[in-house]
Amino acid sequence: MIRTENQSVIDDVINNVVIAPISTTHIELATKIAERVLGVRDLDLTYYSMDPRRFTVGEFCPKFIFKAGQEETLRGKSVYIIVNPGPYKDQEGLVKRAEMVAEAARIHGARKIVLLATDLPHARQDRGPDEDPKAVGELNTVRLHARTFEVAGIEQIITTHPHSPRLAALYALEYGLTPKSLLPENMQNARPRDLRVPEHFDANDSEMQKLGLSVFKGINPYSILADYMLFHSWLAKTEEGQQFLKNDGAKLALKALDKGNRPGRDFLYDALFLPNAVKVNCDKARKAKNDPHKVEVPIVWVSDNFTTLDGMCEVLADDGADTCGTLIKSSRWSDEGNICATTGEPYGSPSERFVYFTHAWLGGESYQSVQAKLVKDLSAREFVTTNSRPYISDGQYYRFKAKSTVLRLAGLWADAILANEMGHDITTRYTGFESKEQQHEFLGRLYAIKRHSRHFMESGTGLEKREVSFALR
Repeated sequence: MIRTENQSVIDDVINNVVIAPISTTHIELATKIAERVLGVRDLDLTYYSMDPRRFTVGEFCPKFIFKAGQEETLRGKSVYIIVNPGPYKDQEGLVKRAEMVAEAARIHGARKIVLLATDLPHARQDRGPDEDPKAVGELNTVRLHARTFEVAGIEQIITTHPHSPRLAALYALEYGLTPKSLLPENMQNARPRDLRVPEHFDANDSEMQKLGLSVFKGINPYSILADYMLFHSWLAKTEEGQQFLKNDGAKLALKALDKGNRPGRDFLYDALFLPNAVKVNCDKARKAKNDPHKVEVPIVWVSDNFTTLDGMCEVLADDGADTCGTLIKSSRWSDEGNICATTGEPYGSPSERFVYFTHAWLGGESYQSVQAKLVKDLSAREFVTTNSRPYISDGQYYRFKAKSTVLRLAGLWADAILANEMGHDITTRYTGFESKEQQHEFLGRLYAIKRHSRHFMESGTGLEKREVSFALR
């Protein structure tokens, strides 16, 4: 049975939280988050809390809303700036808008300013030329944003499924949280911007990553994915799918396609409570020497209970999907027998596939063509994503609609705001349950399922003959 917080504590939090949308594009997501936080319906944020207005020439000029007769101040309030990216607004503009809203909140006396980015722009640009030869001539955009957020007065950043734990360390660096003991003696009094990675500072250091969590907070979505798989997915709701969950998941294979994918895969394994599921670790796919349309993938480890992938349902889960080229080629390689590029050993071919990605990047403005490619070229029974980029709910390629499910997470982000205000650790709040029943009771209320009427799990979606009528005049 879920224990609940004292209502007076919740009321105090609600009365001191201000939700600030930075754009009217897909403002409905920010509105749904606000309605879940405040316990109201039919809210118009542009009249209630902040209008993300623009001057007629196009310049952004946000304006906080104060009730008639109220002193024009945000004193004592926590302002949560909601950023939800998509192909209709450039990512750089969203970041700059967030900084401008933070400055407006600061000069009106806000007690705390938090950026809640459902998907943090540029989060994959976390390496500069000192660490990655491929980044010569480029910048570490994560560091730049962290520096400008700190200057703008943003005290915390909350996001979903961050690309790498390195981000927390980089935020620790730019927010001045680095202990001098972790820096070279000649750089202990240097400005954060003058510290070079990795010469002076190691973003892969676990101590620095832990320090950064006080500023940079990532929400782990794998338990929600597990809850969906166990209670609502094709695997749970069809007789054909249930065979893969029987015998504690003995016919379920959780595959990590590269090193960075393994921690998330392990979170998913723990949250599924299916001890007989097998795990497979791959190294990053590389192009086949004699065929540019294929890839070679080394398999570097399998769990002790692994025998073969033949007849299994292969589960691929990651933080996001972009052009999906490597994902498609890796799945073809898997369908052809999972022949290890290093040893030549065949590991078997799965009979089904379940694909999940938190962030539907899908090539940005090319999202329609990427979805079409996924449906055409990747054999999967079900694709699952979230609305961290809300356009995925209304911008789907028509055949992708029949196979894709969107997990709507407004309830999760609202809960994260309330939890953060009450001092709970949101980096661990949504993981580590003792049973799938406890997990379902806690998480089931924090997400909603969106499927199109043409989805294969909806009734009446099969091909059927209908009588056509024609009216005469």
